[in-house]
Amino acid sequence: VKLDFDVDSLDQYGRTLAYVYLNNGIFLNEHLVRTGKASIMTVSPNIKYEDLFYKAQIYARKKSLGIWKDEQ
Repeated sequence: VKLDFDVDSLDQYGRTLAYVYLNNGIFLNEHLVRTGKASIMTVSPNIKYEDLFYKAQIYARKKSLGIWKDEQ
């Protein structure tokens, strides 16, 4: 995997904050949101992919994927 960082690389508890890319090029963070396996939580100043994640979540909700399956 490849890790990419935003403004902060650690949270207030010392946990790593990173964007994850798999060896096959999949952007894991976006993939999890787009398939309904995760929901977005953007905390400033780490907003590099905020718009991409938002669009991925809208897609998952419209398609009733994953955690959005029973919503409607």
